[in-house]
Formats: sequence, C-alpha cells, structure tokens
Amino acid sequence: MKIKLSIVVLLKNCINLIPNLVETIKKQDFPHEIQWIFMENSSTDGTAEFVENLQWKYKKVINVPNCEFCHSGTRMKGAMVADGEYIAFFTEDIFPIGKDYLKNLIKPLEETNVVATCGTWQINPETSDPVDAYLHNNWWQGRPDVIEPISQFYWDLITPQQRRFLCNFDDCSSCYKRDVLLKLKLPDVSYGEDMLMAKRLILNGYYVAFSKDAKFYHWHHVSFSYFVKRMIIDQTISIDEFNIYYVRRKLGVLKTISIRALQRTFIAFFKLKIPIKKKFYWSAYALKLLTADFIGKYIGVLDENSIKGFSPINHRLLKYKEKIVKSIKKDSIGRY
Repeated sequence: MKIKLSIVVLLKNCINLIPNLVETIKKQDFPHEIQWIFMENSSTDGTAEFVENLQWKYKKVINVPNCEFCHSGTRMKGAMVADGEYIAFFTEDIFPIGKDYLKNLIKPLEETNVVATCGTWQINPETSDPVDAYLHNNWWQGRPDVIEPISQFYWDLITPQQRRFLCNFDDCSSCYKRDVLLKLKLPDVSYGEDMLMAKRLILNGYYVAFSKDAKFYHWHHVSFSYFVKRMIIDQTISIDEFNIYYVRRKLGVLKTISIRALQRTFIAFFKLKIPIKKKFYWSAYALKLLTADFIGKYIGVLDENSIKGFSPINHRLLKYKEKIVKSIKKDSIGRY
C-alpha cells in the first residue's frame, strides 16, 4: 500500500514524552498509512528501546550521534529515507489536540497548491505557563491561511517586520510535499531552519500555509543560560536573513523587560484565577525569561561596528556572542 504520510520525530531522552505522542497519533481519525521515522539522538533513558520495540510495519529508527545532530541535517536525513507522499516533522514533546489533527495538518497540501504547512502552536494553561497562554494562544487570529510567493524585488521593498511575519513557520509540527522538500532541502544551519525554509519557499515561487485547525500544545521550562544563547542565535539570524533588530541599546533592554514584566504580573494577579502561590511563581518566571530574552537579543546585535569608544562590557559581550555563534556551528543548541 502506498504510504501517504511519513512522520519524522527527533528524540533525545524523552521516555516520559514520546509514548504520549505515539498514543495520540494512533488515536487520530486518519484513513491513510503512516510511516514513523525516529531520529534517535543517543538517549540513555530507555527512549531508544521504546521505539525499537514498537511493532509497526512502517517504522525506521535511525541512530544520530550527539556530534552529528543538528536541526536541519537530522531532519533531512529522515526525509531522505522517508517513503511518504508528505513528510511531517514533529518534536517529541508536542501534544496534538483533537482526533482530526493529522487531517487538518495535511489538508492545505491536498486541496491547494501549497507545498508546506505547519500546525498552530498553543500553550495548555492547566499544565504550562497560564500567563503565556493568556497572551499568546490567539496569536494566529488575523493571519492569512496561505502565504503567497513573492519576488526578490518585492522582498527587498517590504519592511524587516513584514519579512519575518511572512516566514513565521515552525518545524515543531510541520508537513511538506516530499518532492519539493527533497528538491530545495532545508537550509544547512544548526538552528532556525524552519523560518529560513519558509523564506526559501516563498522566494522560489511556492505557497506556504498555516493549518489553523491543526492545533497542538508545546511548552516547557527552559533555563536562563539556555534562553540567552537561543536569543543570541535568533537575533543573529534575524539580522542576517531579515534585517530585523529587536533591541539596540541597554536602556531599551531595561525598558522592554520592565514594561513586559509589569504586564505579565498584572495578568497573573488580576486576570487569572489561579492560586496566589502560582501568581507569584509565574510572575517571577516571566521576569527571568524576559531578562534572558532581551539580554540575548542585545548581545546578538553587537558587532565591531556597533561598539564605539571605550566599552569593556560590550567588548566582553561581543566575545561571548562570537563564542556562542562559533559553537553552534559545531554542536546544536538543542531542541525547543
């Protein structure tokens, strides 16, 4: 039987997560054959044994050593051995919502001239950050269902914010037509391949969609140091690919953190009906993440041309940025 969909999942020490994803997909109202391809990244907690023991006809487990893992390259390795007409990329920690998730995810590929689509990220307020859920769970409203291809000429005319808006794509839950994916390939980067692939597609004459009915939960705690590094890379890519600067000055960093932290504290205490301890907890967590977010973005904008005069702090931060950018090319920042 012809395989309609190949699902490529990146795995790393997720024995507490991958069974939930597997069971959720098994319960989908999906009339086609599914092939699973597990990219197993040297797990030590029983994850590898779990997927090896799954008794499925269409399944492949590919071992990926730590030194060889990267977001783009690992996904493309999975795509190269996939047999499906469509190739979906999932992370191990997403939780699809509803039994029609898969049907809704591939629907734009079947009914239109779209070649790539991604699901709609949500945050579960019961098990995750309720403040973040309050702020962001309606982010998709008002977005077009389909992003049309544009010319390089038009791309150069629109604002950096508009460019980034057009390329807001997410490989936590995405699906591509196999022939186009293998033709263009994900950009060879360690991080941010999804938004760069969206850019590549629309500049090469292809349509990209957002499957607004294919909702999934995805959220987890991150450390301060990890998020600083992530935002350094995100800002660096955003400058190189979209010419967008999120923040330029230290004063802007402090102002932005203060305003957003106050907003989230107000939401926690006056908009949400949660225990008082959780109001304090999530307010403090927001402050920590916002601080990491904008410190990372500030470091990400630094270069030799932007540092003028005697500025030992900025020179030290620039050296830190160069270290992070150099290391990311040899070893991925991880999955999130």
